[in-house]
Amino acid sequence: MARIAAIVLAAGRSTRMGAENKLLLTFNDKTMVNYVVEQLADSNVSCIYVVTGNESEAVKKSISGDVTYVHNLEFFHGLSTSVKAGIEALPNDIDGVMICLGDMPYITSGNYNDLIAAFEKGKIIAPTTNGKIGNPLIFAKNYFNDFEELEGDRGARKLLKDYPDDIIEVDVNSEAIFQDIDTPEEYEEI
Repeated sequence: MARIAAIVLAAGRSTRMGAENKLLLTFNDKTMVNYVVEQLADSNVSCIYVVTGNESEAVKKSISGDVTYVHNLEFFHGLSTSVKAGIEALPNDIDGVMICLGDMPYITSGNYNDLIAAFEKGKIIAPTTNGKIGNPLIFAKNYFNDFEELEGDRGARKLLKDYPDDIIEVDVNSEAIFQDIDTPEEYEEI
């Protein structure tokens, strides 16, 4: 089986949430970011890297489980800096990386496993529902150098435009791949 590392992006400032760090809000009796990490731990990922930045100590304390922490000193420059920090920290023996958002708690270990099962070397694995691409994406190792070009608050989705012929779409038939929690109103809904 392919060795897929998971990077959980957990460095952001949660500015749309207001005063609270959304990753530390409660979801199913755990912090949101811990719930995401637990779903990954129950999946077939080989290792989990959590990229911290804003309130890093509180985020670390809220997570239980076997993870490696990467502190992104540049987190205030946007999402791209966390992606790059996570990629730089990965071990050489992995085949690909799944980039996960710490504020997407509805994605299940089964969803993650469906994506890992579809992995092919040299490809980008993208979850879809009704033909629309969501998160998380898995990138084969050969794309890692492309991450250096990312800037600001833009994540790795740019690579989908750069390599459209390399995308393998996996229909996960779940709205979870679109559901992140960014505002107090979205949090109230859950």
